[in-house]
Amino acid sequence: MLTRSPLRTSRTAAALLLLLPLATLTACGSLQAAGLPPETSTATTATPAPPAAETTSSAVEPAAGVVVEPVANDLALGSAHHELQAGGMGLAVDYWSTLEMSRWTAGAAKPISLAATITGPNLGTAKKQQRAYISSFSVTATAVAADGSTSAPTTVTDVARQAPGYLAMAPYAYSTSFVVPQVPAGTRSVELLISYDVLEQSAPGASDYSKQTATDQLTVAIAAPAAG
Repeated sequence: MLTRSPLRTSRTAAALLLLLPLATLTACGSLQAAGLPPETSTATTATPAPPAAETTSSAVEPAAGVVVEPVANDLALGSAHHELQAGGMGLAVDYWSTLEMSRWTAGAAKPISLAATITGPNLGTAKKQQRAYISSFSVTATAVAADGSTSAPTTVTDVARQAPGYLAMAPYAYSTSFVVPQVPAGTRSVELLISYDVLEQSAPGASDYSKQTATDQLTVAIAAPAAG
């Protein structure tokens, strides 16, 4: 079971809203802006949904006599925690959805939020420690049908509008939310390919940075519409 460490939102991260034909992305340094309810008027921590263990779900009703394998669902319990690598740095990411999985139907707007924190042996806020930033984030969504065919993928990208990027090392976090929109009828799952570009100072206080990329993948099942 995942135990979440409280995340203090970065005061420096600016809110972004990208409207694309098939997806919406909102990026910021605030967990509250990513769709989480505030705790109090001065709260800076977030409490996402309970941690998830990967389970399976039969997403779409099969035709009579046809046996369909169940679909793996990384958000079956509403949330998931992933540990990624970006060179010598780590990236701890929490994903969650405020929409119940039973309502992740083909025609629904399906929101996902995330909070990412960079970790590493050289990182910290002291003068003799290096800092790390997320300079860009992207997510590509692909709908997968029961026969394995896929729809044209859709990509949404958030590029930081401040140099060198969004401060995302503890106790700060990079947070963002995006929407998986309507997918074709008969879709059984949505595959999400996620990428983070991470910048690390070459030395404490330096203006030079090295870039590493961390990638991740989520599979989310599409539920059959409620009968009637």
